Amino acid sequence: PMPAMFRAWVPLSTFVLAFLFFEESTAWTARGCVDLDSSTFDKVVRKFRYTLVKFDTAFPYGDKHEAFTSLAQQTAGNDELLFALVGIKDYGEKDNTDLERRFSIPKEYPVVKLFSHNATKPIDFPIGEELSADSLRLFLKRNTDLYIGLPGCVQKLDEFVHAFLHSSDNVAKQSIIEQIETLGKELDETDPFRASYQTYAALMRKILHSSKPPSVVVQEEMDRIGKILQGKLSDTKRNELKLRTNIIQSFLSESTPITSAHLGEL
Repeated sequence: PMPAMFRAWVPLSTFVLAFLFFEESTAWTARGCVDLDSSTFDKVVRKFRYTLVKFDTAFPYGDKHEAFTSLAQQTAGNDELLFALVGIKDYGEKDNTDLERRFSIPKEYPVVKLFSHNATKPIDFPIGEELSADSLRLFLKRNTDLYIGLPGCVQKLDEFVHAFLHSSDNVAKQSIIEQIETLGKELDETDPFRASYQTYAALMRKILHSSKPPSVVVQEEMDRIGKILQGKLSDTKRNELKLRTNIIQSFLSESTPITSAHLGEL
């Protein structure tokens, strides 16, 4: 029979070899993302209209990494947008440190940059901004012409928001509200977006009937719901209000930036 010491050594040695192999790989591929290195970066990035790249340690983990990969999976159906990871090693073979130097990546990982195939320089995700799935969505929404809707938002209704806020004709605005209400009533009562139609229409009506600028009305509504979210709520009510704030951000993104404080309320 195999000596006990040898039997113990076999699985241990297998683990060590697997660990060494893992360490020698350049990065751990995340679902919805592609790994890029010095030899593939330019070849791949130039093939897509937009590429959102996260420069990070070779083996990233934590909330920020999960936020990035989560959004990558949620937007995987968009053929014009690629989520990519560049793993940087400052030891051993120092993988991708040339990309680190090329794009002036600070050591405070992760760093996110948006590359466009027709732009010479990438757009930086704001340093100091909380990196979350929602903040990344807003970053993409503001810096691309792609539809990157937040949960609860509907592309057709976001297009109505654009038309509503850029119209000076109150009759046309009322017509938009009525169209949304009609479309909402046509949905099945079990449709998860039925409530979204009501929220869009209600906020538009509040803007239409107010003497204040639309941006002020929308910001006040965001602040009001933000205060409610700070209180004690059931999970159902909290989720309902979070979806409402997502819709409000569709209105805000048409006119004013959203502060970190508001993002923190989500």
